[in-house]
Amino acid sequence: MHTIETLCETPFLCGEGPVWIPKTKELYWTDSDGKSIRCYSENTKSWKEISNSIHASSLAPHSDGGFVFGNKSGFYHLDKDNKTRTIANICDGVSITNINDIIADPLGRIFGGQECFNPDNEYNTGYLYRVDLNGEVSIVDEGLHISNGMGFSPDNKLFYLVDTIVRNIYVFDYEVINGTISNKKIFATLDKNDGLPDGLTVDSEGYVWIARFLGGGITRYKPNGAIEKKIRLECAQPTSLTFGGKDFNELYITSASMYWETGLAPNNHNYKMLRGGQLYRIKQEIIGKPEYLVRI
Repeated sequence: MHTIETLCETPFLCGEGPVWIPKTKELYWTDSDGKSIRCYSENTKSWKEISNSIHASSLAPHSDGGFVFGNKSGFYHLDKDNKTRTIANICDGVSITNINDIIADPLGRIFGGQECFNPDNEYNTGYLYRVDLNGEVSIVDEGLHISNGMGFSPDNKLFYLVDTIVRNIYVFDYEVINGTISNKKIFATLDKNDGLPDGLTVDSEGYVWIARFLGGGITRYKPNGAIEKKIRLECAQPTSLTFGGKDFNELYITSASMYWETGLAPNNHNYKMLRGGQLYRIKQEIIGKPEYLVRI
Protein backbone atom coordinates (compact mmCIF):
# COMPACT_ATOMS: atom_id res chain seq x y z
CA MET A 1 0.00 0.00 0.00
CA HIS A 2 1.14 3.55 -0.68
CA THR A 3 -0.18 7.09 -0.79
CA ILE A 4 0.93 9.85 -3.17
CA GLU A 5 0.80 13.55 -2.30
CA THR A 6 2.02 16.78 -3.90
CA LEU A 7 4.31 18.84 -1.66
CA CYS A 8 5.10 21.69 -4.05
CA GLU A 9 2.70 22.71 -6.82
CA THR A 10 4.84 25.57 -8.17
CA PRO A 11 6.63 23.89 -11.08
CA PHE A 12 10.29 23.75 -11.96
CA LEU A 13 11.28 23.47 -15.62
CA CYS A 14 13.34 20.44 -14.67
CA GLY A 15 13.29 19.52 -10.99
CA GLU A 16 16.27 17.35 -10.09
CA GLY A 17 18.73 16.26 -7.40
CA PRO A 18 16.45 15.56 -4.40
CA VAL A 19 18.44 15.25 -1.15
CA TRP A 20 16.97 14.42 2.28
CA ILE A 21 18.72 15.85 5.38
CA PRO A 22 17.71 13.70 8.40
CA LYS A 23 18.96 16.13 11.07
CA THR A 24 16.73 19.00 9.94
CA LYS A 25 13.97 16.91 8.34
CA GLU A 26 14.32 18.83 5.09
CA LEU A 27 14.27 17.92 1.41
CA TYR A 28 16.34 20.00 -1.01
CA TRP A 29 16.01 19.94 -4.79
CA THR A 30 17.10 22.03 -7.75
CA ASP A 31 15.94 23.26 -11.14
CA SER A 32 18.55 21.89 -13.54
CA ASP A 33 17.23 24.15 -16.32
CA GLY A 34 17.17 27.26 -14.16
CA LYS A 35 18.91 28.92 -11.22
CA SER A 36 16.85 27.92 -8.22
CA ILE A 37 17.31 25.59 -5.24
CA ARG A 38 14.34 24.88 -2.98
CA CYS A 39 13.85 23.37 0.45
CA TYR A 40 10.78 21.54 1.77
CA SER A 41 10.55 21.37 5.57
CA GLU A 42 8.67 18.50 7.16
CA ASN A 43 8.53 20.54 10.39
CA THR A 44 6.64 23.46 8.83
CA LYS A 45 4.97 21.49 5.98
CA SER A 46 6.07 24.23 3.58
CA TRP A 47 8.76 25.01 1.03
CA LYS A 48 10.98 28.00 0.34
CA GLU A 49 13.57 29.08 -2.19
CA ILE A 50 17.09 29.18 -0.74
CA SER A 51 18.98 30.28 -3.85
CA ASN A 52 18.01 31.91 -7.15
CA SER A 53 21.46 32.65 -8.55
CA ILE A 54 23.16 29.26 -8.93
CA HIS A 55 22.76 26.80 -11.76
CA ALA A 56 22.95 23.34 -10.18
CA SER A 57 22.16 20.23 -12.20
CA SER A 58 22.07 18.06 -9.08
CA LEU A 59 22.95 18.09 -5.38
CA ALA A 60 24.85 15.96 -2.88
CA PRO A 61 25.09 16.77 0.86
CA HIS A 62 28.47 17.84 2.27
CA SER A 63 29.83 16.74 5.66
CA ASP A 64 30.59 20.37 6.59
CA GLY A 65 27.07 21.49 5.71
CA GLY A 66 25.63 22.79 2.50
CA PHE A 67 25.77 20.91 -0.78
CA VAL A 68 28.03 19.92 -3.58
CA PHE A 69 26.56 20.59 -7.00
CA GLY A 70 27.53 19.92 -10.57
CA ASN A 71 26.85 22.19 -13.54
CA LYS A 72 28.14 23.16 -16.97
CA SER A 73 31.62 24.04 -15.68
CA GLY A 74 32.49 21.51 -12.96
CA PHE A 75 31.93 20.56 -9.32
CA TYR A 76 31.32 23.12 -6.54
CA HIS A 77 30.49 23.36 -2.84
CA LEU A 78 27.73 25.70 -1.74
CA ASP A 79 28.35 26.02 2.00
CA LYS A 80 25.86 26.71 4.77
CA ASP A 81 26.53 30.46 4.41
CA ASN A 82 25.69 30.31 0.68
CA LYS A 83 29.32 30.84 -0.34
CA THR A 84 30.58 28.87 -3.33
CA ARG A 85 33.92 27.04 -3.51
CA THR A 86 35.33 25.32 -6.58
CA ILE A 87 36.10 21.63 -5.99
CA ALA A 88 37.14 20.58 -9.49
CA ASN A 89 36.80 21.98 -13.00
CA ILE A 90 39.77 20.41 -14.82
CA CYS A 91 40.62 16.78 -15.63
CA ASP A 92 43.90 15.90 -17.36
CA GLY A 93 44.25 19.49 -18.50
CA VAL A 94 40.81 19.62 -20.08
CA SER A 95 37.85 21.62 -18.74
CA ILE A 96 35.05 19.63 -17.10
CA THR A 97 31.74 20.49 -18.73
CA ASN A 98 28.05 19.59 -18.69
CA ILE A 99 27.90 17.70 -15.39
CA ASN A 100 24.49 16.16 -14.81
CA ASP A 101 23.82 13.85 -11.82
CA ILE A 102 26.33 13.48 -8.98
CA ILE A 103 26.60 11.25 -5.91
CA ALA A 104 28.92 10.82 -2.93
CA ASP A 105 30.45 7.41 -2.29
CA PRO A 106 30.89 5.81 1.18
CA LEU A 107 34.23 7.57 1.80
CA GLY A 108 33.06 10.96 0.55
CA ARG A 109 34.37 11.00 -3.01
CA ILE A 110 32.21 12.42 -5.80
CA PHE A 111 31.00 10.57 -8.88
CA GLY A 112 29.50 12.74 -11.60
CA GLY A 113 28.78 12.25 -15.29
CA GLN A 114 28.26 14.37 -18.36
CA GLU A 115 25.16 15.16 -20.39
CA CYS A 116 26.25 15.27 -24.05
CA PHE A 117 23.16 14.27 -26.04
CA ASN A 118 22.18 16.71 -28.79
CA PRO A 119 19.02 15.80 -30.72
CA ASP A 120 19.89 18.14 -33.61
CA ASN A 121 23.60 17.56 -34.24
CA GLU A 122 26.29 14.93 -33.99
CA TYR A 123 28.08 14.96 -30.66
CA ASN A 124 30.88 13.28 -28.76
CA THR A 125 29.79 11.01 -25.94
CA GLY A 126 30.80 11.88 -22.41
CA TYR A 127 32.57 10.70 -19.30
CA LEU A 128 31.86 9.63 -15.78
CA TYR A 129 34.30 11.36 -13.41
CA ARG A 130 35.45 10.50 -9.91
CA VAL A 131 36.77 13.26 -7.66
CA ASP A 132 39.01 11.83 -4.93
CA LEU A 133 39.39 13.17 -1.40
CA ASN A 134 42.56 15.04 -2.39
CA GLY A 135 40.69 16.79 -5.23
CA GLU A 136 42.25 14.76 -8.04
CA VAL A 137 39.86 13.91 -10.88
CA SER A 138 39.81 10.69 -12.91
CA ILE A 139 37.71 9.43 -15.81
CA VAL A 140 36.18 6.11 -14.70
CA ASP A 141 33.74 5.42 -17.56
CA GLU A 142 33.11 6.79 -21.04
CA GLY A 143 30.77 6.58 -24.01
CA LEU A 144 27.84 8.11 -22.12
CA HIS A 145 25.07 10.05 -23.86
CA ILE A 146 23.28 11.38 -20.76
CA SER A 147 24.91 10.13 -17.59
CA ASN A 148 22.12 10.13 -15.05
CA GLY A 149 21.09 8.50 -11.75
CA MET A 150 23.60 6.56 -9.63
CA GLY A 151 23.49 4.45 -6.48
CA PHE A 152 25.26 1.86 -4.34
CA SER A 153 24.05 -1.52 -3.14
CA PRO A 154 23.55 -1.81 0.64
CA ASP A 155 26.78 -3.83 1.00
CA ASN A 156 28.67 -1.28 -1.16
CA LYS A 157 29.82 -3.98 -3.55
CA LEU A 158 27.83 -2.72 -6.55
CA PHE A 159 27.53 0.65 -8.28
CA TYR A 160 24.61 1.54 -10.56
CA LEU A 161 24.57 4.11 -13.36
CA VAL A 162 21.90 5.22 -15.84
CA ASP A 163 22.56 6.27 -19.44
CA THR A 164 19.22 7.77 -20.42
CA ILE A 165 19.32 7.87 -24.21
CA VAL A 166 20.19 4.19 -24.67
CA ARG A 167 17.65 3.33 -21.91
CA ASN A 168 20.22 1.31 -19.96
CA ILE A 169 20.83 0.90 -16.26
CA TYR A 170 24.38 -0.38 -15.79
CA VAL A 171 25.85 -2.21 -12.82
CA PHE A 172 29.54 -2.31 -11.93
CA ASP A 173 31.58 -4.06 -9.29
CA TYR A 174 32.61 -1.41 -6.76
CA GLU A 175 35.65 -1.38 -4.48
CA VAL A 176 35.31 1.00 -1.54
CA ILE A 177 38.94 1.53 -0.55
CA ASN A 178 40.13 2.84 -3.92
CA GLY A 179 36.74 3.87 -5.32
CA THR A 180 37.24 1.78 -8.45
CA ILE A 181 34.37 0.54 -10.62
CA SER A 182 34.81 -2.43 -12.99
CA ASN A 183 33.08 -5.27 -14.83
CA LYS A 184 30.38 -3.08 -16.40
CA LYS A 185 27.19 -4.94 -17.29
CA ILE A 186 23.64 -4.04 -18.31
CA PHE A 187 21.43 -4.40 -15.25
CA ALA A 188 18.19 -3.55 -17.09
CA THR A 189 17.03 -1.91 -20.32
CA LEU A 190 13.74 -0.03 -20.41
CA ASP A 191 11.18 -0.72 -23.10
CA LYS A 192 10.41 2.34 -25.22
CA ASN A 193 6.85 2.47 -23.88
CA ASP A 194 8.16 2.71 -20.31
CA GLY A 195 9.87 6.03 -21.07
CA LEU A 196 13.47 7.05 -20.45
CA PRO A 197 15.38 6.05 -17.29
CA ASP A 198 16.38 9.14 -15.32
CA GLY A 199 17.11 9.41 -11.59
CA LEU A 200 17.97 6.34 -9.49
CA THR A 201 18.06 5.29 -5.85
CA VAL A 202 18.62 1.99 -4.01
CA ASP A 203 16.59 0.86 -1.01
CA SER A 204 17.73 -1.06 2.08
CA GLU A 205 16.83 -4.41 0.47
CA GLY A 206 19.06 -3.74 -2.53
CA TYR A 207 16.19 -3.06 -4.93
CA VAL A 208 16.78 -0.33 -7.52
CA TRP A 209 14.24 2.44 -8.13
CA ILE A 210 14.09 4.42 -11.38
CA ALA A 211 12.19 7.58 -12.36
CA ARG A 212 10.77 7.12 -15.88
CA PHE A 213 10.90 10.41 -17.80
CA LEU A 214 8.07 10.52 -20.38
CA GLY A 215 6.90 7.25 -18.80
CA GLY A 216 4.66 8.76 -16.14
CA GLY A 217 5.88 6.76 -13.16
CA ILE A 218 8.61 4.98 -11.25
CA THR A 219 9.78 1.36 -11.30
CA ARG A 220 11.30 -0.86 -8.61
CA TYR A 221 13.72 -3.52 -9.85
CA LYS A 222 14.78 -6.67 -8.03
CA PRO A 223 18.54 -7.15 -7.47
CA ASN A 224 18.57 -9.51 -10.47
CA GLY A 225 17.22 -6.77 -12.78
CA ALA A 226 13.64 -8.04 -13.03
CA ILE A 227 10.79 -5.56 -12.54
CA GLU A 228 9.20 -5.91 -9.11
CA LYS A 229 6.54 -3.21 -9.48
CA LYS A 230 5.58 0.06 -11.15
CA ILE A 231 3.86 3.09 -9.61
CA ARG A 232 1.96 5.54 -11.79
CA LEU A 233 2.11 9.29 -11.21
CA GLU A 234 -0.19 12.07 -12.40
CA CYS A 235 2.61 13.64 -14.45
CA ALA A 236 4.41 12.38 -17.55
CA GLN A 237 7.92 13.48 -16.62
CA PRO A 238 9.27 12.31 -13.24
CA THR A 239 13.00 13.00 -13.14
CA SER A 240 14.56 11.75 -9.90
CA LEU A 241 13.81 10.26 -6.51
CA THR A 242 15.30 9.71 -3.07
CA PHE A 243 14.25 8.20 0.25
CA GLY A 244 13.61 10.32 3.32
CA GLY A 245 11.33 10.85 6.28
CA LYS A 246 11.78 9.84 9.90
CA ASP A 247 11.89 6.13 9.09
CA PHE A 248 13.16 6.46 5.49
CA ASN A 249 9.93 4.97 4.17
CA GLU A 250 9.03 8.03 2.09
CA LEU A 251 10.00 8.54 -1.55
CA TYR A 252 10.46 12.13 -2.69
CA ILE A 253 10.09 12.51 -6.45
CA THR A 254 11.00 15.49 -8.62
CA SER A 255 9.56 16.16 -12.08
CA ALA A 256 9.85 18.48 -15.06
CA SER A 257 7.39 20.92 -16.67
CA MET A 258 9.47 21.41 -19.83
CA TYR A 259 7.78 20.49 -23.12
CA TRP A 260 9.81 18.18 -25.37
CA GLU A 261 8.35 16.39 -28.37
CA THR A 262 10.74 13.61 -29.30
CA GLY A 263 10.89 10.31 -31.10
CA LEU A 264 12.32 8.89 -27.89
CA ALA A 265 8.91 9.15 -26.22
CA PRO A 266 6.68 6.09 -25.89
CA ASN A 267 4.58 5.21 -28.89
CA ASN A 268 1.38 7.27 -28.98
CA HIS A 269 2.59 9.37 -26.04
CA ASN A 270 -0.09 11.75 -24.76
CA TYR A 271 1.48 15.22 -24.88
CA LYS A 272 -1.67 16.71 -23.36
CA MET A 273 -0.94 14.88 -20.10
CA LEU A 274 0.41 17.03 -17.24
CA ARG A 275 4.15 17.39 -17.91
CA GLY A 276 5.24 17.85 -14.29
CA GLY A 277 7.52 20.22 -12.39
CA GLN A 278 5.94 19.44 -9.01
CA LEU A 279 7.51 17.73 -5.99
CA TYR A 280 5.76 14.52 -4.93
CA ARG A 281 5.98 12.21 -1.93
CA ILE A 282 5.01 8.56 -1.71
CA LYS A 283 4.55 7.03 1.72
CA GLN A 284 4.85 3.25 1.79
CA GLU A 285 6.34 0.38 3.81
CA ILE A 286 9.62 -0.14 1.97
CA ILE A 287 12.64 1.33 3.77
CA GLY A 288 15.35 3.24 1.96
CA LYS A 289 18.81 4.24 3.12
CA PRO A 290 20.56 7.59 3.63
CA GLU A 291 22.81 8.97 0.92
CA TYR A 292 26.51 9.42 1.67
CA LEU A 293 28.17 12.78 2.39
CA VAL A 294 30.83 14.48 0.30
CA ARG A 295 34.05 14.98 2.30
CA ILE A 296 36.17 16.98 -0.13
